[in-house]
Amino acid sequence: MVSKLTSAKWIRSRKLAMLAAKIALAALLMALLLKPVRLSEVLQTLRNPRHPHFFICGWILLLPNLYLQWLRWHFLLRRIQKDLSWRESIPSLLGGLSIGTVTPGRFGEIGRVFFLARCDRLRAMGMLALDKFYSFVPLLLGGGWGIIALLSYLFKYQLFITIPLGFLGMLLSIILILVCLHPDWIRSFVYQVSVLFPHREKIKPFLQSLDFFKKTDAVALLLLSLLLYGVYIFQFCLFALSFQKIPLTTALTATSSTILAKTLLPISFADLGIREGASVFFFMKFNVERLTAIGSSLVLFLCNVLMPSLFGLVFLPKLSLRRQPKE
Repeated sequence: MVSKLTSAKWIRSRKLAMLAAKIALAALLMALLLKPVRLSEVLQTLRNPRHPHFFICGWILLLPNLYLQWLRWHFLLRRIQKDLSWRESIPSLLGGLSIGTVTPGRFGEIGRVFFLARCDRLRAMGMLALDKFYSFVPLLLGGGWGIIALLSYLFKYQLFITIPLGFLGMLLSIILILVCLHPDWIRSFVYQVSVLFPHREKIKPFLQSLDFFKKTDAVALLLLSLLLYGVYIFQFCLFALSFQKIPLTTALTATSSTILAKTLLPISFADLGIREGASVFFFMKFNVERLTAIGSSLVLFLCNVLMPSLFGLVFLPKLSLRRQPKE
């Protein structure tokens, strides 16, 4: 008993230490980014965007953003719980967003399943894995083409660069879309990998959840994911345009590349510092002002991460870590 308590304390201390390290890293990265400019200049930029109509439109898009996130999650949960109502899926989504904010790569969103009273949590975790996979695919597609566009621009659109990059982009895009449209391939891969697990029987409901996901479901989920990604990137573009007049193609290239980079480097608290650093790096390749890059990424954080997380705090009392009774 004593050893169990000691182990639990050690795990808790480790988690707190990791969280403190991530917060410190985020603070350090933000300090380095803000070193070339004054904090007062950043605050002034945020308070007085040059084109406020773009700024307002970006914030308004938070509503369809959240709606599409909920629609995808509710759609997936209905595969395993036909009578699930929106009163159950909304707290699960927003509560998970709150927990996910304090974890790198939003890994803590796994907490969504602990807001569900009636769904089998292991099956819900299988649905969450699908949700994350189908979210990641549009990000790879958009970010990949953003990187290709950036490299083509830096090499002044030389054919020996743009043609191979374009061919590679097309090939990878086709492969990713084909995988998404064939959930039986995903199911077979997961089942093959699960054979290596020592306690495969304990995660059987997780594996079985994939059986509820059909090809028509895959098409619907991919379309919803692409639409959600489009809204997200367009928000980022609008925030950038609100601070400086730049070509839309520039905004699309820099924002899609930024989102890909920060997702592939989930090492700081709420991705602070990583997202802003990537934004500065990619925007300044197009001679966009540093304040525009920092300001737009910070507003994106406030709008799409912090605000939904605050909404989700309302549902935290519904969080339940107790094991569900066996049927």
